[in-house]
Formats: sequence, C-alpha cells, structure tokens
Amino acid sequence: MYYELYLDVLFLENLLADYLLLSLLKRILKCPAGRLRRLAGAALGSAGVCGLYLFAIESTFVGRLLIYVIFSTVMVKIGLGIRDWRTCGRAVILLYISSFLLGGIFQWVQNQVKLPLYPFAGFTLISYWMLSACMGWLMEVRSRLKNILETEVGFHGRKILVKGLLDTGNQLRDPIFKKPVCILTANRKRELCGEEEPMYQMVPFHSIGEQNGMLPAFFADYLSIRRKDGSEKRVERPLIGITKEPLSSQKEYDMILHPEVLD
Repeated sequence: MYYELYLDVLFLENLLADYLLLSLLKRILKCPAGRLRRLAGAALGSAGVCGLYLFAIESTFVGRLLIYVIFSTVMVKIGLGIRDWRTCGRAVILLYISSFLLGGIFQWVQNQVKLPLYPFAGFTLISYWMLSACMGWLMEVRSRLKNILETEVGFHGRKILVKGLLDTGNQLRDPIFKKPVCILTANRKRELCGEEEPMYQMVPFHSIGEQNGMLPAFFADYLSIRRKDGSEKRVERPLIGITKEPLSSQKEYDMILHPEVLD
C-alpha cells in the first residue's frame, strides 16, 4: 500500500494552519507582528516540512527533531519577530498547545459539519474561529481576575469585605470637588449601612442607554484595598456611588474601584 502525496497541497495546508497558529500566538503574546511577517514565518515552516517529505526523512529522528524543534523555533522567531530566547521558548510551547487544541477541535468539527467545498480549509478556519473565541474569553477572564482586589469598606463602625474591580475605564467624579467615585451595589450597601441611611449627593454620569443619569453617592469612612503584592492602601473618606444594577453577571465582584484610589 502506498499513498500519493501532492507537495503543493501539503504546502498550502501547512501554510494555512501555521499562519492561523501564528495569528493566535500574536494575540496571546501581544506581538506587533504584521500579516506579511506571519505569512513569511508560516511559509518557512511549511516549506521545511515539505522538504522533509520530499527527501522521505519526516519519520526519522532527524526529521522529527527538525519539525518539533528547529522549524517551530524558526517559525515563531520569524513569524512573530521574537528576539529573546526565553520568550521564544514560551512561544514554541504555546505553539504546541495551540496546535494540539486546534487539532482536537478540527476532529470534532469534521464529525459535525459537512462542507461542500474544499474541506480542509473550511474545517481549519471554523476550528480556528472557535479556538480563537475560547482563547479570547479566557484572556478576558484572566485580565479581569488580575484586577479584582480584596477591599474593606467602613462606615460608622460597620465594615464589609467586597471584591473590587480596578477599572481604568471608570472616570466618574464628583462634579464639584472632582473627587473620584467608586461604585458599590445596593445590596452590599445595605450590609454596610444597616438601618442607617447615609447623606447622599447626586453624581451625574453618562453610559449606554443613560445619557443624563444621576447616581446617588455618599462618603464612607474608609476603603482598605489589598494589592496583589500583599500591601494595603487605605483611602479616607472615599465617595461611594450606589447602583441597583448588578456590576458582574457572574458575581465576580461587587464594587468598581476608581483607578486613582491606588495612586
């Protein structure tokens, strides 16, 4: 039994898969590599694999060494513009992981979807889009978790512990004294204040669907924020805005911290 192998088809299939993998790594590692650079890296990797098949050494020890070490390293260095070897090693490991995940999704898509056109390209693109969406969601969650800080809020002898999201997009300020405003959910405010109603002042805000909103806010006694390195920042007389809407659909945090509270 023997198989006919078309090197042009092999080259194009590997070119597409390698280009998509490099595009995924670019997003994960936040490399500034452009499309032509990624295409050049993918072309070099694909040409190397075709060369091994041309000389029938792809299954030998030397061939596997070239594929899994040399070609992959050259591909990420050229395709992503990585210079230091530590980052390059990390990129190669991520390349293997992404390739494994892409292959698994490819097999699942192949069993679920019927394509009338050239199947490899269609299955690969669908698999890439699915993997890219999952990676994007995981990166968003990871980024969000990095900015969630343990926070203690005190008011008139009472205190609560909340998870606060340090949101650089929160630019809400008191219009008179320009004091930064943190935002707390109404249910956690009730825990903090009990039966006592604080003295509110109204803070204007703009958001999607609310062009001229007014947010009730009051002065708490203090905020004590624990940074990721273990140190704490205490803020006296912070201005706390109250919202009836949940801040996180997954209940990951109950408070939005103004970025200036850690300055």
